[in-house]
Amino acid sequence: MKRSLKSINILPAFQMKTAVALAGAALMNFGLSAAARADDLAVWDDQTYEGQSAVIEQLNKEFEAAHPGVTIKRTARTFDDMKLTLKLAVSAGNGPVVTKVNQGAGDMGAMVKEGLLLPVDDYIKKYSWDKRQSDSVLARDRWDGPKFGVGKTYGISGLAEIVGLYYNKKILDDAGIALPKTFEELLADLDKLKEKGVAPFMMGSAKQHLALHMIGAIDQAHIDAGNRAELDDLIYGRGGSWNTKGNIESAKLVQKWAQGGYFYPGFEGISGDDAVQLFISGQGAFLISGTWYFGDMQHNQDIGFMAIPAPKGITKPLSVGGVDLAWAITSLAKDQKTQDLAGEYIDYMVSEKAAEAWANASYLPATSLAADAKPKLTPLLSAGIEMWKTLNANDALGHYPDWSSPTMLKTIDDNTPLLLSGKITPEAFVDAMDKDYQAYLKGQK
Repeated sequence: MKRSLKSINILPAFQMKTAVALAGAALMNFGLSAAARADDLAVWDDQTYEGQSAVIEQLNKEFEAAHPGVTIKRTARTFDDMKLTLKLAVSAGNGPVVTKVNQGAGDMGAMVKEGLLLPVDDYIKKYSWDKRQSDSVLARDRWDGPKFGVGKTYGISGLAEIVGLYYNKKILDDAGIALPKTFEELLADLDKLKEKGVAPFMMGSAKQHLALHMIGAIDQAHIDAGNRAELDDLIYGRGGSWNTKGNIESAKLVQKWAQGGYFYPGFEGISGDDAVQLFISGQGAFLISGTWYFGDMQHNQDIGFMAIPAPKGITKPLSVGGVDLAWAITSLAKDQKTQDLAGEYIDYMVSEKAAEAWANASYLPATSLAADAKPKLTPLLSAGIEMWKTLNANDALGHYPDWSSPTMLKTIDDNTPLLLSGKITPEAFVDAMDKDYQAYLKGQK
């Protein structure tokens, strides 16, 4: 699960509600008909930050130039808007032919089950996508009925994602604090910052998912790659329980921080995106979030990025992450010509040339850069690339917890504010996650 970002060309809230309620004809507002013209390719993406959108527009123009007569009809949506409208639009026949779709049971899994996405395995073979990205990464787009991580492949991503620890070096230097090498050192640093009157963590919990990423990232930093099977089983729907000591301890720690003054004052009324902007402006010493903010973070040269330090004894800690929403072909690609054009478009979006364009814009590509590529790497991106290499080499790329069931994101979002405010216990928070998961497993039998 990626973040929710600033949007462009998004319907006002009252129009969105009306469109969802009326469906049918109102869905024309959601996107251009795939059948508008034979040489139109209706595409939805979630690249709604200014820097991201500029890269997509550049790549679209290049694709059109290489395919005379083809016009990309682009619609950009935030993560949350995409989640709300995509399945409904495709079902009604007025959605995109090519789209970004969130992996996991709630989105990709549900659309595969309803026959709304087409397998891309033929294009993996045709274009050798399996040479550009590892099998473990491609497995995040596989479904076989209710089984996640196996079976046919329904997408491929253009960007890598890692949830890690952003830090403001100037704030740390002014406080006399060195970068933590272990989780125990991080905890001590947070105490020192609080004693000096500095907000240890930037946080915003009114909208988006910073708290979810924090809880998941802390938990997974305590899991060695050699012991990842239990987490993999949970995410891929093979069974298990979220009710573990590690999850409870992570929730307990985050609740302690929220209640004990470790978060930026007024965080409850600040959105995740606004919290990031405050961090960029120099507020807060640390922020736990993902590499998708590299483009904005580069505007403050004091900001660095690192993996969340592991506790002593963990040599290959997991990092939450994976890839951004996958490029997929919908069932609205009715004929082979349209499907092949869609496959060709996706191939360009995950090409080495596209990877270089993303790197030049300071975003972390999932496809490896060409040997002769010479992108202008920022310090943040250089750190991200090295982390990506290490995580893949160690098989230490973790998971977004919300991928584990169709309703898990809502369950977490509904209960996170209660956890942070102290209205529920950490045990109750984890229990809500596990009840959601067990109900999902029961429904698959």
